[in-house]
Amino acid sequence: FEPAGLTDDPDVRMAQSMMDYIFRRLALDHMPFEERAALGIYTAEERTRALDTGSYEAVVDSEVEEELESMAQSVPLADHSGSVAEASVADAPSGVHSSAELMEKLLGTAADAPMCFTCGTKMRPAGSCYVCEGCGSTSGCS
Repeated sequence: FEPAGLTDDPDVRMAQSMMDYIFRRLALDHMPFEERAALGIYTAEERTRALDTGSYEAVVDSEVEEELESMAQSVPLADHSGSVAEASVADAPSGVHSSAELMEKLLGTAADAPMCFTCGTKMRPAGSCYVCEGCGSTSGCS
């Protein structure tokens, strides 16, 4: 319901209504990062960090990062012949936040899809329209 649209708040750029804006602002002010991330509510700083680093989470301190690296080990696995084999895990593509972006990374082609007006995630084609996997909104088709 009205009023809806752009706001002057850098953390909440689009709002569907006054109630939507108020509750997004309350979530940003009072909810921890993990709960907000599950709802797709990020601050302007977190969205900028995601563009720069591919992750909304804060950068880990270098001392903690070095400690994690020192603890990391590869686990040897025994195959059916009794010999030991190294386990290998393929890394997921970084910077992928929706299935449309994943298909672009895998196929090497660009999908001509708009960004979601509600949450900013790249929408994926759904028939002749587009749907957002982040919040479920559509590009106007029903």
